[in-house]
Amino acid sequence: MGNYLVFEINKMLVKQEMQAFLNSFPGNQHALVLKIFKPESNPDFRRVEAKEIIYKGRLYDILKESKQGHMVVFFCIQDKKEELLIAGFKKVQHHKTTLSLLHNLITQALPVDLSQYAELQGIDFNFPEKDQGLSLVYPGHFSPPPETA
Repeated sequence: MGNYLVFEINKMLVKQEMQAFLNSFPGNQHALVLKIFKPESNPDFRRVEAKEIIYKGRLYDILKESKQGHMVVFFCIQDKKEELLIAGFKKVQHHKTTLSLLHNLITQALPVDLSQYAELQGIDFNFPEKDQGLSLVYPGHFSPPPETA
């Protein structure tokens, strides 16, 4: 929940930054032109919002769009910051999902029935007694370290 809230706030800030960038360049000198034939049936195309599309895995903010028969022409700018933000959020979600799956595997999928061990009382080990204690071995002197050339 907390990660999603931070993600949405950062996404809003990135969108505001991109909108300010687009407003500062009223012409289309920075725009890419994407011509997509029948975008509604193109598997590489997905409309995310009214002014945002994903095409071939890249996120674009639309400046202007026009339809020419079955072809739609988009004047747009690639939104690299939002792409990085989304990729980072997906990475966090994947990590959380992996940890959750591991937790479920340990606690639910591989439960250990401890009742079978309840009847065990323990095992007695008999070790022989030693009369001698351990003695430290200490040489009277140490040889000097070898000399290096």
